[in-house]
Amino acid sequence: MFGTASSSRLDSSKPDPASSTSKTRAQLDAEERKLLHEYEKIATHTLEELAIRFDDIGEELGLDDYDVEYANGVLTVSMGEKGTYVINKQPPNKQIWISSPVSGPERFDYDYAKKEWFCRHTKETLGTLLNREISAAFGGEFAMPIS
Repeated sequence: MFGTASSSRLDSSKPDPASSTSKTRAQLDAEERKLLHEYEKIATHTLEELAIRFDDIGEELGLDDYDVEYANGVLTVSMGEKGTYVINKQPPNKQIWISSPVSGPERFDYDYAKKEWFCRHTKETLGTLLNREISAAFGGEFAMPIS
């Protein structure tokens, strides 16, 4: 009985778990790098679009105490007495985080099928949240296109 158990452990027809695991880890690492690269591209594009739109809103309204700054993956929109938005990338989580003067902090994940950022808790998209809050803050319709 001891010889049988020992010989089955050394059976060369069975895959070596160590090499199988290493191959799987390498494949997962490559997939993770690809996903992170895709996330970076999409998140950067989103923040750049938002920076342009927020800047346009400030110009449209001619606000003196309004400032938009985008650097190093962080978008800061200071709207005077209406508060400040901070919207930034979170690469480890592959999310966009927002700190809103209206709704507080929230995290958004990207839905690759729908091509939109959404909140897991509220199911609201980033675009919907910003459309609602910015329109209410300035008393008009200010679309925040996010693609």
